[in-house]
Amino acid sequence: MVAGFEVFIYIALGVTLLLVISSIILQKSIPEKKTQLLKFGYLGLLVISIGIFIFSFYIGAWEGIGYGFMAVSIFVGTVLGVLINSMVNSVILSKNR
Repeated sequence: MVAGFEVFIYIALGVTLLLVISSIILQKSIPEKKTQLLKFGYLGLLVISIGIFIFSFYIGAWEGIGYGFMAVSIFVGTVLGVLINSMVNSVILSKNR
C-alpha cells in the first residue's frame, strides 16, 4: 500500500457505510419514503464530489491533487453504497416473495 493514501480509502469506506446504514435505518423507520430520500442523498453526494473535483483544478498544485483524490474517494464510496444498497434490496425483495 502506498503511504499516505489510506485516508482516501477510509473516506470511501466511511461514505459507503454512511449510505448503507442510512438505507437500513430508513427502511425500518419510513419505508415508503426510503427511495426518495436515498436518491436525494446519492445525488447530493455525487454533486458534492463533482464540485470538489472541479474546485481542485482551480486550486492547483499538490493541494488540488489532494482535493481531487478526496473527490474521487467520495465518488467511489457513493457508487459502492448504491451497489450495496441495490444488492440488499434485491435480497430483501427475493425473501418477501
